[in-house]
Amino acid sequence: MLEPISTAAATAIAKIALDKFVESGAGELGKRLSEGAMAKLMALGSAVWQRIRGSDRATAVLQQAEQGDAGAVQQLGKYLKAQWNNDLEFAEEVRKLADDLHFELTQIEDNSSMTVNISGNGKGWQAKAADGGKVYQADSMTFHEGKSED
Repeated sequence: MLEPISTAAATAIAKIALDKFVESGAGELGKRLSEGAMAKLMALGSAVWQRIRGSDRATAVLQQAEQGDAGAVQQLGKYLKAQWNNDLEFAEEVRKLADDLHFELTQIEDNSSMTVNISGNGKGWQAKAADGGKVYQADSMTFHEGKSED
């Protein structure tokens, strides 16, 4: 395996770490990653790679996992979980990186036409103008549209 770690290897590591440390697991990794999520994925993968690269066996299993070998992913998972159980500082570092990645993966891109307004008196309302329509909301205002007949 060449330095730095590949995206495929980092993804295999991240799936294991997310399943271990984050309640909702690695389900989001199948989606297209944003630039921010990719950076966090690579940071997580690199942190684990720095730790295991001295072990020929772990490196070989990671290379197999990188190729999509499900058995190797399970084997790597067992190895990493043992490392995390034996070194709580390493486990905390990986948990933090996994949490950061999970947060990045679960952010919602909002391109909606919905608008939420909160007025100074604490009242809030939400409105959606569909198909270019107009929304008028007020507590005590009247709006008239159309031609004036003066």
